[in-house]
Amino acid sequence: MNTKSLVRSAVVAAFALAPSLASAHTGVGHVEGFAHGFVHPFGGLDHVLAMVMVGLFAAQLGGWARWLVPASFVSVMVLGGALGLA
Repeated sequence: MNTKSLVRSAVVAAFALAPSLASAHTGVGHVEGFAHGFVHPFGGLDHVLAMVMVGLFAAQLGGWARWLVPASFVSVMVLGGALGLA
């Protein structure tokens, strides 16, 4: 096994195990209603880090991406919330 395939296997294993390490959305406490769904993205560390990383990625791209990438991220979150309400 060469180094390239070993690194590739390690990356695949890390992505496969990451969801179990996050322990997100455990359902502890009050988890129903519009208010909880609205504030949920601002309270979890995983969501805050995702928002920060989207901002950093957009800043590195520069130009119109500084506005379009975060706007797309928020739009998809709103779409997901609307689908959740439906």
